[in-house]
Amino acid sequence: MPAESPVLLHVDRLTVEFPGVRALDGVHFDVRAGEVHALVGENGAGKSTLLKVLGGLHRPAAGEIRLGERRYRPRRPADALHAGIAVIYQEFNLYPDLTVAENVFSGREPYHRLTRGIDYAELNRRTAQLFGTLGVHLDPARTVGSLTVSEQQLVEIAKALSVDGRIIVMDEPTAALSADEVTRLLDVVRRLRAEGRGVVYVSHRLDEVFAVADRVTVLRDGRHVHTGDLAETSQEDLVRLMVGRDVSAATRRTGAVRDDVVLDLDQVSAGRQLREVSLRVRAGEIVGIGGVAGAGQPELSQVVFGALGVDTGAMTLDGRTYRPSTPADAMAAGVGFLHEDRKSSGILPDLSVRDNLTVSVLHRVRAALTRLLSPAAQTAVFAEHRQRLAIRATGPGQLIGQLSGGNQQKVLFGRALAPGGRLLVLNEPTRGVDIGAKMEIHQLIDEVTAAGTAVLMISSDLPELLGVSDRVYVLAAGRIVGHLTGDDRTEENVIACATTGRRVFSEVAA
Repeated sequence: MPAESPVLLHVDRLTVEFPGVRALDGVHFDVRAGEVHALVGENGAGKSTLLKVLGGLHRPAAGEIRLGERRYRPRRPADALHAGIAVIYQEFNLYPDLTVAENVFSGREPYHRLTRGIDYAELNRRTAQLFGTLGVHLDPARTVGSLTVSEQQLVEIAKALSVDGRIIVMDEPTAALSADEVTRLLDVVRRLRAEGRGVVYVSHRLDEVFAVADRVTVLRDGRHVHTGDLAETSQEDLVRLMVGRDVSAATRRTGAVRDDVVLDLDQVSAGRQLREVSLRVRAGEIVGIGGVAGAGQPELSQVVFGALGVDTGAMTLDGRTYRPSTPADAMAAGVGFLHEDRKSSGILPDLSVRDNLTVSVLHRVRAALTRLLSPAAQTAVFAEHRQRLAIRATGPGQLIGQLSGGNQQKVLFGRALAPGGRLLVLNEPTRGVDIGAKMEIHQLIDEVTAAGTAVLMISSDLPELLGVSDRVYVLAAGRIVGHLTGDDRTEENVIACATTGRRVFSEVAA
């Protein structure tokens, strides 16, 4: 990035206030032409608030924003698009019943010159061209509701790129992407930089930040802490600036795996994807499940949680036949579950933190006589898990939608823990959370396994998968093609199994 690159965006003394909280406090920030400027900080640091101001969703109480020499005061998202600012938000904003192409060019559809109707051939052509720049083959005519989470993320990215803005803002754009998709996206970011655009890149994945960004700004508790060249900053220094303390990135397992088998799958097939899967999870053990997107990981977790029926094969839980017909059956048996998609299938956004936390233990929080929910019992459960998980909330009645992504994830983790059973099924337990919250969640997983809980963990984050798990099974096309322990637990082996189907099995019994 040339030192004389013009400043495209300048934020000065920006302050944003909500009832009872100051989300941004005198923040300054700028973006130059032809640079990738990373914006980092813990959940609740103010990153998303700043992006929503730039995107026209929030209005500041004080401060000034300039685009070049012009003052910028957006009042709605259309103002941002008109000014050349395209924002890719962490939470999807898609229409599930419309096609991919209709979502990408919503409100900007090409019209046929003669019929004056939408020119769908041109619409699909432009959409296919956009996905071509991403190195992705996705049918423009498919409905968005039929796509996987990672495919929906790619639609959001294509939608932002279709605006052709001077400033592209990306809020956790790789949170739901596979390793190959992440590589392609970072290549697109570099292309945008080479074209002279300014890119604001928000990510908790620091390896991506160091791979693609030129400068970095750190926010903490709504305040500006640091701006500097990444080349002059170490990862350890950046983490210290983000959290205000030293955080060890290493995961240290303190519990011991026991002999008793908690979960046993024997040649289980289910749905269209899962085929003849056999695995075991012992008490006090964390068993990881790896593989590329679409390999059958969600189906495996759904079978264990009773959301997908078993076609053939058998399951046991604590040595007894286990065949849950519904998730309620699984929870009654002591199985906790964390969904991979926090927004669409995790939180209940219009309910309080207390209600979200206790929905998995309604039988425990009902009054004995009336069978109505007891607010006092719910609050007691909230208080227990608030302290244990360090949930930052104003109180039990606060709407969960008002919490940061990391605190929402902690609430959902608490919901999975609330049944207090023998088995936790965790899908992407640290997706979209900051490094401090990530370490806290890893510590919580370690604590519950030390007490004898068995954990089945699905993660697309390879360092997490290998660092946290005692053993790793790798899925490909719905079948287990790898069982990795000890020195076999390497990223190279996981990727080789997942992409080539080359089978790698440890001599340790499954």
